[in-house]
Amino acid sequence: MISKDEIKHLGWLSRLELTEKEIDKYSRQIDEIIRYFDKLDTIPFRKGELTGSIKTVDELRDDRVEVFEGDPLRSFKNRKDGFVKGPRMA
Repeated sequence: MISKDEIKHLGWLSRLELTEKEIDKYSRQIDEIIRYFDKLDTIPFRKGELTGSIKTVDELRDDRVEVFEGDPLRSFKNRKDGFVKGPRMA
């Protein structure tokens, strides 16, 4: 089970201010996800067994090149030399 402190830490890393109600909710949801992964681990699987169809990369989607006009970084603050400087994490 994931602890409330771990949820608070994840919120801090994500720069989210979580209420106690949200912490409880996310804790239950993450536990449910972990239980589902545990259930998937119980599925028998033999080495070398194919589980789906084999496709090449070009069958997945068509690549279309679209030229972007303008400066993609114009809306960002703290730009320098073509890069964006993010906030410092302590």
